[in-house]
Amino acid sequence: MAIIPPDNERTLLVRIAGGDQSAYTQLYHHYAPEIFNVAMVFLKDDTEANEIVQDVFMKIWQKRDTLTAVDNFMNYLFILARNRIYDGFKKKATEQKALIHFYRNVSGAAVDDTGHRVQDRQYQELLQSAIDRLSPARRNVYLARSQGKNYETIAREFDISVATAKKQMTQAKQFIQHFILQYLHIYTLLLVNSHSIATLVKGHC
Repeated sequence: MAIIPPDNERTLLVRIAGGDQSAYTQLYHHYAPEIFNVAMVFLKDDTEANEIVQDVFMKIWQKRDTLTAVDNFMNYLFILARNRIYDGFKKKATEQKALIHFYRNVSGAAVDDTGHRVQDRQYQELLQSAIDRLSPARRNVYLARSQGKNYETIAREFDISVATAKKQMTQAKQFIQHFILQYLHIYTLLLVNSHSIATLVKGHC
C-alpha cells in the first residue's frame, strides 16, 4: 500500500524535538522499512541498505531540534536518504574498480545498448517491487491483465464482478505509478551527476 504518515506525526515530531526517545522509536518503526526499500533499489545489498537506514535516522535524531520547522517530514526523510545514497556512490567512486562499475551500470545508460539494458532491468526490478507490494486482490487482477486476459475472464477466474475487476486494476495502476514516482527523484539525481562521474572515470582509464 502507499506510504501513509502516522496520524499523530506532527505530535511525534514535536516530542522528538524535545528529546522524547519513545516518539523517535515510533517514527523509526513506521518509516525505516520504506527507507530500506529505497536503498535496496539502488544498492542491492542488505547490509548497505541497513546502514543507510541507520545513518538517516541518526541524522534525524542529531537534528531533532529542527523537526518542528519541517512541513513535509516524509519528503524530508527521503531527501536525506537520497543524499546519503549518493554520498555512498561518491565514496565508492574514489576507487577505480567501484567507479567504473558504477558508471557502466548506473550512469552509463546514455552510452550504449548495454547501458539501456541495465536501465531496463533496474526499471523491471522497481516495477516488480511495486507489484509485490500490491494487495493480493489487486495483484491478481494486475497480473492477469498483464497476461492479456480480459475483464470478463478475470471476473470469472476470481469470482468477482467485472466492475470490481476494473476497479482493482485502476487502483493497482495508480499505486504502481505512485510507487515508481516516489523513487524517481533519487534515480534522477544520480543521472544528473553522470557527467561528472564520467569525467572521473576517463581520468582513471
